[in-house]
Amino acid sequence: MRRYAILLAAALPAAAPAAGTRSWELSSYGDFLGGTFKNVALDREGNLGVAPSLDTVHESDQAVVWSLARAEDGTVYYGTGHQGAVFLVSPSGDGKLLWNAPEIEVFAVAVGPGGQLYAGTSPHGKVYKISEDGEGTEFFDPGEKYIWSLLFDRDGRLIVGTGDGGKIYRVTRDGKGEAWFESGQRHVISLCLDQGGRVLAGTDPEGILYRVQEGGAFALYDSDLPEVRSVAVASDGAVYFAAMGGGMDRLLRAIPSQQAGVQVQASAAATQAGVQVSRPQVASTVTYAQPQVVYAGERAALMRLVEGQAVEKIWSSNEENILGLTVENSAPPGVLFATDREGRVYRAGSDRRLSLLSQTGKAQMTSMLRATDGVLVGSAHGGALFRLSAEPADEGVFETAPRDTNGVSQWGRLTWKGRVPEGAAIEISTRSGNTYRPDLSWSDWSEVPSESGGSPVSSPPARFLQWRATLRGEARLDAVRVHYLPQNSAPVVKSLNIVPEAPKPSGSSGAGSANTASSYSITVSASGSSSPPQPTGGEEPKTAPARKLAIVWGAEDPDGDELRAELSFRGEGESEWKKIRDDLSGPRFSIESDALADGRYQFRVRVDDGKANPDDRALSAERISKPVLVDQTPPRVRALPSGAAGELRFEAEDEVSEIRLAEYAVDAGKWRPVLSDDGILDALREEFTLRPGDLDPGEHLVVLRVRDRAGNTALAKSLLR
Repeated sequence: MRRYAILLAAALPAAAPAAGTRSWELSSYGDFLGGTFKNVALDREGNLGVAPSLDTVHESDQAVVWSLARAEDGTVYYGTGHQGAVFLVSPSGDGKLLWNAPEIEVFAVAVGPGGQLYAGTSPHGKVYKISEDGEGTEFFDPGEKYIWSLLFDRDGRLIVGTGDGGKIYRVTRDGKGEAWFESGQRHVISLCLDQGGRVLAGTDPEGILYRVQEGGAFALYDSDLPEVRSVAVASDGAVYFAAMGGGMDRLLRAIPSQQAGVQVQASAAATQAGVQVSRPQVASTVTYAQPQVVYAGERAALMRLVEGQAVEKIWSSNEENILGLTVENSAPPGVLFATDREGRVYRAGSDRRLSLLSQTGKAQMTSMLRATDGVLVGSAHGGALFRLSAEPADEGVFETAPRDTNGVSQWGRLTWKGRVPEGAAIEISTRSGNTYRPDLSWSDWSEVPSESGGSPVSSPPARFLQWRATLRGEARLDAVRVHYLPQNSAPVVKSLNIVPEAPKPSGSSGAGSANTASSYSITVSASGSSSPPQPTGGEEPKTAPARKLAIVWGAEDPDGDELRAELSFRGEGESEWKKIRDDLSGPRFSIESDALADGRYQFRVRVDDGKANPDDRALSAERISKPVLVDQTPPRVRALPSGAAGELRFEAEDEVSEIRLAEYAVDAGKWRPVLSDDGILDALREEFTLRPGDLDPGEHLVVLRVRDRAGNTALAKSLLR
């Protein structure tokens, strides 16, 4: 009998934002892709299951595994860089260094008739024959810079793909070779035999796949990407090939001899198996994975070519490159490919279903080779050989990346959706901590019981949470949801400004100017004072009357909660705040200026997140403005008894703002500035003595105009005889 666990859909209602509860759910392919996988496969539908195990076969001291080959007896050889070497792994799993190359890269290895091993070296391309005791002798020198690929045809001849000349050479068993096909490309990167024994060749930089045979070559496909990296043929005759953008550029830059600052000591010698071999020593390794060329759109694509059918794109990515490719020994056959992101290995079936089989955590998996007991995979950044088993592992473990809840959170229930047949199992556990990377300060893993309707998460409250799932047998995990309640964060009031809000002008500009002289105005400033507009060219500045005060604030909530605001004010010398309005959604509110008498006032805005949180969790913040001057009344100006002959005296006084401008005019003439008797305009009360100077005999009208700091204007007149 089969047991099913489908708990997620009906277990809990949707999260209720008003109460602050939030949900973290993983249910799609993209959701799960951010985690780590150990013997766990992820299909395109977002389902996790136990995958074939990936086990370490042999680890070298080299930087990268470039090439793989297998003999009929099961012996595996792999070529490395950037200190060119060939390693041997016996059928029993014992590995050793077989041969140190005289050059720094071994991009190609191949096993010929009788089990003879051959290796192609770069960047001074030659082919070597390597004996069982590790002695290497030069077999063929095409005079090319790079040996990218080696292949034996059905007649036992060695096929050699080269660069920079982009030629294919055919070499007989006695080491005599000739240029068999000149592609017109720069590099022949990959070689493979199709079911008819014809050679398939992938090239760079135009990304053309050729079929080469006696009598000539035929271009099977011209890719949109510049490089055909790998080619493999399935048992049903389908041709799979990987196209890339910029991979060759990165590969060439990875060769240390071409890197600035990397020193190669070509005269060093290595002793192996009693044989002295001259080989370069690299002072530092260079990473291969760093991109040097950025292509818009796709970076890589997996293509499938069937005779008589259109070429089909099975997979593509603008984030990953395909570095290794091989077909499965299964019916119907599928294809496995490895990428340069987290060392991922994917499977694409003939039914077009795609799944992520393994994510090793290595920077990249560079090469693949089908074996009788699985698939061999080579890696970079610590060149090692792995085996992807043909059978599922006993168990697989998936672990999420830490979930950042942006504050200490209380954990709720964890629910999951999946399928657990008889004999299978799914176990989920959680842990929490307050550092981005889990360390010793994190809690231990806590098991989550598999109860119907979900189970509480027992990990202690913290900012970060992880969960991991252990799958056994044929268990499938489709979705996991965790509910949590973040610690409420207080809102922040970032600004509070009080500004005059003038009415929109109506009628002509001339009418607006006429009204200005007889209307009041309001000055508002953070310091409690401001300067009125200064006259220019002897003309009075035109200002519109302010009828309202606009209270403008800026507030935000770190949790994104909706805020409400309360506005209050108090006058200078007053102790209590008077509420203007509450439950405002903000961020602006206007009041009639007539509602305030002249004086200095402070305004307060208080915001809270009570709309999104219960009363016992709601938090608030406030901000108080600096004193704001409200002045709606012009100064009082009056004439004083005249002094000496030819002089006129005036007095100007204001209740709340200083006199800041004084001018006089004689007989409606030009306005002339005048200072107060104490020489500076800086007080609420000022006296003025006017001496108009030489005037024609007779009576003259003298008008004094003053403005206070708020811009309010007042006038007085006197006759000078």
